[in-house]
Amino acid sequence: MNKVLVVTDSTADVDDDEAVRLGISTVPLNVHWNGETYKDRVEISIDEFYRKLREEKGTPRTSQPSAGQFIEMYRRLLEDADGIVSIHISSRLSGTFNAAQVAAGQVAPERIAVVDSRTLAYAEGALVTRTAELAQRGASLRECVDYAEALVPRLRLFAAADTLEFLKRGGRVSRLQAFAGTLLAIKPMIHVVDGLLVPAERVRTRAAAVKRMAELLLALGPLEEAAVMYADDPEPAEQMYRIIHAARPELPIKRGRTGAVIGAHNGPGLYGAYALLAK
Repeated sequence: MNKVLVVTDSTADVDDDEAVRLGISTVPLNVHWNGETYKDRVEISIDEFYRKLREEKGTPRTSQPSAGQFIEMYRRLLEDADGIVSIHISSRLSGTFNAAQVAAGQVAPERIAVVDSRTLAYAEGALVTRTAELAQRGASLRECVDYAEALVPRLRLFAAADTLEFLKRGGRVSRLQAFAGTLLAIKPMIHVVDGLLVPAERVRTRAAAVKRMAELLLALGPLEEAAVMYADDPEPAEQMYRIIHAARPELPIKRGRTGAVIGAHNGPGLYGAYALLAK
């Protein structure tokens, strides 16, 4: 039987148990903090990262994996596989996709297909796990790639930051905007459009952001599945879950965590929602 394996990166936030069940291999991004470098989800856990983020000084930075890390993984996996589908964070947000492409070209371009998810976090993870499920059913490399690429336009992702502080540190908003936003308790909402993070709306309170995000998701129309996610505080995600479930009790709604790479740019208290549009 044809054997295809799936590779992703740590921004997909695939649950460890799910990765084991589906044979998904993950190449970690790097988190740089106060002179130390950690491999995301390998050398620093989600809980430890957010604890440090709230308690320690300094601003974490992130960087993509090297092509060499992908080369090493691809070579090892191809010892026991016919092909690899490597699915990664939007190429418009990170150089991870490009590093994977370079590595695939050096190892076995005819046996490795690199897919740009055009998204990140749980939406990327959903693309990864669904493709891995298809691969486990014996699909060919071409079938897996076609399936993944057909899913990409149907993915939707929304998020809201609980504070503007980390967006300010990363240069995404000015110090004055962050100060004014804090005074007004503004919660900036973003969504992913064509692989980029784009401002959606701004609301005054967390409760308003949770309600509005759920409304935006429900307004998308028929959905195949949805998910709510959070960084280190599950309450906003649970509130969204209740709103969405009350409106669409038949809709499968999952729960997920947002890891260190996303958290480094948006801070603790981040929460969001994902949806897969129905065909």
